[in-house]
Amino acid sequence: MNIKAMLEPLSARLKQWHLALQVWVLSDKRALRGLSVTRILIGITMLGILLSNFSARHVLWGPGSFWTEIYREESSFGRVVRVLETESPALFTLAYLILIAIAVCVIIGWRTRPMTLLLALGMASLVERAPSVGDQGDNIARIGLLLMVLMNTSEYWSLDARRRRTGRGLFEPSVLQRLRFSLPVVPQWVSTMIHNAALIALACQIFILYTASALFKVQGSQWQDGTALYYPLQLHEYGVFPWLNELIVANPFVLTTMTYFSIYVQLFFAVGLLHPMTRRLFLLGIIALHGGIAVLMGLPWFSLAMLAFDAIFVSDRTWRRIELVILRGRGGLRRRVGAVRARRREESSGLSSFPARARTPRRLRGQQPV
Repeated sequence: MNIKAMLEPLSARLKQWHLALQVWVLSDKRALRGLSVTRILIGITMLGILLSNFSARHVLWGPGSFWTEIYREESSFGRVVRVLETESPALFTLAYLILIAIAVCVIIGWRTRPMTLLLALGMASLVERAPSVGDQGDNIARIGLLLMVLMNTSEYWSLDARRRRTGRGLFEPSVLQRLRFSLPVVPQWVSTMIHNAALIALACQIFILYTASALFKVQGSQWQDGTALYYPLQLHEYGVFPWLNELIVANPFVLTTMTYFSIYVQLFFAVGLLHPMTRRLFLLGIIALHGGIAVLMGLPWFSLAMLAFDAIFVSDRTWRRIELVILRGRGGLRRRVGAVRARRREESSGLSSFPARARTPRRLRGQQPV
């Protein structure tokens, strides 16, 4: 038996896959619409964290957060933790408002790359000043924000995209003009390779997070028995809608199904993305999972951060269809509003066309004609 002849088909298939991978990485930037959705959702997440904790900012992270000093001394972030350190409440509030403005800039896509980097550094400095009050959504958000700096997340639905369309009409723009109009400074193939490599790194981070979470769950006997969700749903801190939690806990079948569902949808998420049909099912499953975490456990910002990065797994064709549906709905709404306004104008003009009723002088009112 000739071993070389047996390995030739495998070698040819490996060469084919290697060539396809090179084409995928170097030919074009991938998941541009999904990354644009990621930019918007992660910006909303950071903005939500900042606004929801605005009233307690001084106690959590500002001059009144002396109770977390021991955590800062042991932090591995070093000087990043001290960036927002100040004894003045006014200066800390000013820095806090600037961070809110940066989050808004990321949402609308204004100077997206530098704003994304500033948001990552600002949130790392802020959250690590009191790491005990954070959650895993903070960690994945900061990792994703750093990777987003290397990617083009403002190709759609951003101010940078509008500025870029204007700059593309320039003939041989200079480096300053490229920076001004958000055009690529490095060669196209280099920026494409960096973009796709960072996209792969972000996808791998999501896969590792989901798979590790599921593997840690299955090691516990309560997860194996299907009763693990009973205990967090009984806690008062997670009771956003206590009646809903009690309704789920009271039904053993629903409770066990949700427990096993949360394990399987995370454990097989990466494998489920390999086929278009299973990809749709697992994406819907992960949306249901994080929606349940947001509603039942009161962790909306964690869920929104995870869903923001899950958006990269939705194809551009699907996002294009969603965009068309939204545009058609908005166009239909505009037409209906325009029709209502036109009908009101016609009614008002029709009423005004009637002759005004002649008014009877007061001295003649009540007098009968002779």
